[in-house]
Amino acid sequence: MYPCPRPLLTALLATLAVPAAALAGDRLPPPTLAGGGGLDARSLPHDEMSPFERANIERELAQSQALLRALGRLPAPSSTSALDALVWPLRARPGHRDPDYHGISNYVDLNPAFPDQLLDWNCGTRTYDLANGYNHAGVDYFLWPFPWRMMDAALIEIVAVAPGVILHKQDGHPDRSCDAGTATPWNAVYVQHADGTVAWYGHMKNGSTTTKAVGQPVVAGEYLGLVGSSGRSSGPHLHLELRSDAGAGAGIIEPHAGACRTGPTLWAAQRPYRDSGINKLATHSAVPNHNAGCPNPGQETTNFRDHFRPGIDNLFVVPYYRDQVQGVAATYRLRRRGNVASQWQHASPQTWNASWWSWSWQPLPAATAHGAWVFEAQYGDQVARHEFTVGTDILLATTFGG
Repeated sequence: MYPCPRPLLTALLATLAVPAAALAGDRLPPPTLAGGGGLDARSLPHDEMSPFERANIERELAQSQALLRALGRLPAPSSTSALDALVWPLRARPGHRDPDYHGISNYVDLNPAFPDQLLDWNCGTRTYDLANGYNHAGVDYFLWPFPWRMMDAALIEIVAVAPGVILHKQDGHPDRSCDAGTATPWNAVYVQHADGTVAWYGHMKNGSTTTKAVGQPVVAGEYLGLVGSSGRSSGPHLHLELRSDAGAGAGIIEPHAGACRTGPTLWAAQRPYRDSGINKLATHSAVPNHNAGCPNPGQETTNFRDHFRPGIDNLFVVPYYRDQVQGVAATYRLRRRGNVASQWQHASPQTWNASWWSWSWQPLPAATAHGAWVFEAQYGDQVARHEFTVGTDILLATTFGG
């Protein structure tokens, strides 16, 4: 055999040593729980429309209905139900890249008594009523997480749940008029269906309502507006209300079927009462602040960051949930080169409509390998991932592969 030249031998040994050093940097100690918790229905966006406001809307709808019928643009109601295959009322625009964007804070209150005598379609209390006699008459879909950020970025659209004719529109009203005592109207679109039932789509973002005119038809899934917080609204959400007709005192329709609302569901595919899932995974430079009290979205501090310097920067990893159920464990992993660098589990101590949990390395260990990393969460059958990079600068972070 020929002897190996010393320079070549030195180079080979150095090459063999790289994976071992890299492997050490591919491991991280367990993180520290830095914060977290959840929100119940009353802490999430809701609305408090007064009887006077509802009476105004009902009067405007009746006037519009009479005019459209006189013009031949609104046919007489059909005896065939139009509410038997409702489509989902929200849709994310291409700029939204997270696994989901919503939660449900309130269903229809099926108990006519008040106050605080609540009954939803699943025999729960996921609804509300008011001392003035108002029982929540719709389904509230809130944005989560960072709802004001999503609203301002115009990321979530409201679409028609069923085909029909635009009966009335309201727009031009501010979408941060959050005081429950305000008389500011909401921005909304009202659609009458073939059987005479009417859908109210309320709290839309100012200036976002469909360009279609009153009297024009819409199909199921068609754009109607953007989720906002106009009118008496404590935060960005859609109030979807289904009514038996356009007149005053119309019956309120709960589209979900369950133990306390018998009969068939009105949805083409009804979602579970607790539609548990991960809405977002993110990495942050500090604990994010979700305390965005209406109308002050400046309190909504994201602290998003996707590049971290080892030994210098703090790394926070945060999952955001809708309908997280008490005691159901989630598994979290940090991956490097496909391998698990750190793994831990956590279960929420109670059931929340919206929740988040924050874990941290303060700072990220100095030996952490440069390159691409993945924060991964598994909750039930769902697996979500978020990519970030580690390096002394952006150039190094993109040079070293993961």
